[in-house]
Amino acid sequence: MKSRARTSRSDSPNNSITEVAALAEVSTATVSRVLSGRRNKDDDIARRVRDAAEKLHYSANSAASSLRSDITNTLGVVIPSPIDAFSAQLLSKLEPKAREDGKYILASMGETAKEQGECIDSLIARGVDGLIVIPIPGADLSEIIADSATDKIPIVQISGRNTSSKVNWVGIDGVSSMREAITHITDHNGTSIMFMSAGLDNDATADAFVAFQNSSQITGYLHEPEWTTFGECTIQRGYNDTLKAFEDAEDRPNAIICSSDDIAVGSMMALQQLGIAVPNEVKIIGFGDSQLAAAYHPSITTLRPPYESMAEEALRLIKLKRSGRHHLPSHTAFPPQVIRRESTSSPRIGTSDMADPR
Repeated sequence: MKSRARTSRSDSPNNSITEVAALAEVSTATVSRVLSGRRNKDDDIARRVRDAAEKLHYSANSAASSLRSDITNTLGVVIPSPIDAFSAQLLSKLEPKAREDGKYILASMGETAKEQGECIDSLIARGVDGLIVIPIPGADLSEIIADSATDKIPIVQISGRNTSSKVNWVGIDGVSSMREAITHITDHNGTSIMFMSAGLDNDATADAFVAFQNSSQITGYLHEPEWTTFGECTIQRGYNDTLKAFEDAEDRPNAIICSSDDIAVGSMMALQQLGIAVPNEVKIIGFGDSQLAAAYHPSITTLRPPYESMAEEALRLIKLKRSGRHHLPSHTAFPPQVIRRESTSSPRIGTSDMADPR
């Protein structure tokens, strides 16, 4: 009986991209980018992919690769988490505007920089027509974003740290944000201001901090160094920092600017515990225009991010890039809007003074 030679898996011409990815310990999207030449870096990852492809006798299928040029009418959106208020409100603006243009949103969530990088790879592997990325706070995704962006798959980053010269960035004007907040506070007789900032890990936050420091010279309000704090945008942080700032009954602020509505809620809780009246003794303004800020009592004045403008601009840039009419990356920052509520101005009975201007 004639013996039949066995063919090892590494000698088979039918090995898949999944097997190459497993051997190289990378994602299938990374394999595709390396072997198609879309990944320009010649690093350890690229060498592992090429070595694995050679060992498995794998070559990219040109017919399959050509399918990537087809329009799928899908846009990928990478967000930090399903409960992130900023992402949720932005998605609520992106989805209907994309649908008007015949596009559908595929959302992917990553709570770490590594997970968000995997989301980017996964959505690109699905052949989305464009990608919108909202980084987690403090994450620098510039390398993977710049590495992934092409004319066929344009990427727009919304908010976060802007360190890539290859990718369009859309976000919030930090200087305008602080000026709006200070103008509103001082117009309502705030004279000594505490600022609870987020971490200085993105452009808007850093710009807001500089604007806060400089504005006192123009408006003449008082601020002590210990009244400016940095940290997480959480209720607990707002509560703790406010208790500490108001320990001294003789020297304390009469207004607080918060980098998030959650911080503002925590601050309100602390003031209520201390028996300090809002807004009669202390005025508070948050950021984000969350449902919690509107529902809290007293309701919290807040800065509403330019969700609609950011969504429109992100979609416009993706469309321009795919059309070949847009080459140089843009950096566009939009100002927020003050949503006036009870935490800065007591409601007047029988008037509509406290109505949202939306």
